[in-house]
Amino acid sequence: MKSEEDEISLLQVAQFCLANWRLLLSGCVLFGMLGLAWSLSMPNIFSAKTLLLIAEPIGTKGGAALLQSDPVLKQAVEKFGLAVRYKRDSENEAKLALLNDHMKVSVAKDQPLEIMVTDTDPIMAARIANYLADLCRQQILGAHITEQGRKLYVLQGRLAISRERLKQAEKEVRADIQSGRLKLDSTAVQMVSGFASLEGMLAAGDTNNLDSALMQIKMELAKASGEVVALPPDLFTEVRDLYYHRALTQELARQVQQAELVASQDVQVLVEATPPLMKSSPKRSVIVAIAGLIGLVISTLLAFVLQWRRSGRLVLSAEK
Repeated sequence: MKSEEDEISLLQVAQFCLANWRLLLSGCVLFGMLGLAWSLSMPNIFSAKTLLLIAEPIGTKGGAALLQSDPVLKQAVEKFGLAVRYKRDSENEAKLALLNDHMKVSVAKDQPLEIMVTDTDPIMAARIANYLADLCRQQILGAHITEQGRKLYVLQGRLAISRERLKQAEKEVRADIQSGRLKLDSTAVQMVSGFASLEGMLAAGDTNNLDSALMQIKMELAKASGEVVALPPDLFTEVRDLYYHRALTQELARQVQQAELVASQDVQVLVEATPPLMKSSPKRSVIVAIAGLIGLVISTLLAFVLQWRRSGRLVLSAEK
């Protein structure tokens, strides 16, 4: 019985399609052509993608939140004139358009932060994506909120203080030399500078060059042949401070340079965005297929209605 019902239903479907094939075909073709015309009126959209690796404790979630923040969006809108480009009346509307329609930030566990930007111009899409990635990187590194960034911030503070003290020490020694109060021969200068430099290295935490510094001091002491260089305490302190802060500043500057290199690795652009060669949307073939399917459904419903009305009329005429 079930097999017979299936055969009857398939037969009815086939008869229905044969009886209304012109209507079904016309609806499918008409809506397909409408979908084609609509898809052709849509501009080509290109997607550019860049990948950003962000160390903890910020991570990809922190980077995504920063990219979606108002200051970052504002800088991008102003940089590229997106209010005019997106045909928006205000800067706030342009920021919303960038956030909701033209930028997609993908966050996945243990994966780099993916920044995708869409635009009608492939070159502009790549430029905006790279700008956002670079801006995010600069914001994180500039805030010194990563572990290495905090270490760098401390070293930079120490270096700034040491440079100010070095300037003051140079000023005092220069004044005493010009006034004639301070006179040092080369041996005395080498001795004082050697000990002061050693102190500076120790204060900066540098233990790699201690052996060479100690060797230099021993050589200068041997050259002195036991002679004692007598200086008033205040002048000796001035000379000692000069060479101490000079050695400390040089060592801290070296450490800051190394720390900047290490801290820069906390936020890395793994893949820069390049202008895409192919559009990402619209999918015109998909639009035409969906439009044709909609047309087929509508024409099928219309055919059912027409057949129902014809069958109703036949029943009425038979009863009469």
